[in-house]
Amino acid sequence: MSDEKSLDMNIGDLEIMQLGYVYKDVEKQTKVMEKLWNMPKFAIFPDVTSEVVFRGKKSICTLRLALSRYWGKQIELIQPISGEGIHQEFLDNGHEGLQHISGMVEDLDPYIELFKKNNIEAVFIGQFFTQYVAYFDTIDSLGILLEIQMIKKGNRK
Repeated sequence: MSDEKSLDMNIGDLEIMQLGYVYKDVEKQTKVMEKLWNMPKFAIFPDVTSEVVFRGKKSICTLRLALSRYWGKQIELIQPISGEGIHQEFLDNGHEGLQHISGMVEDLDPYIELFKKNNIEAVFIGQFFTQYVAYFDTIDSLGILLEIQMIKKGNRK
């Protein structure tokens, strides 16, 4: 039997609902996915700027987002426009494509605490539109980042 702690994610309402991809050019990638994969037309949103906490430091980052649905999941395409953040870091490390899976919850804070107790810190926390999000570095254990998000109600820091 292993001495490792088990991270029990069955604490309530977590549902994986999104696949998140990061690209240098969202508009170009929407055309590829719509044509090659016959995905429904992507909604491309105006660039959104937010104050975030990235690897423990405050940063201002601007993202371009596009959304569609496929495979019964929301497909999110993200293009970092400016500032430091987990998405620009992904591109800077030579990657494009699938970056994270995302789950929606009613209350994000218990998940942040659960991960923290298991020595997995949130590497990116912020709010974009009405979504309050936290990304966890689960690369070593899952091979991909895990994002957990909730619809913001009230003030968050």
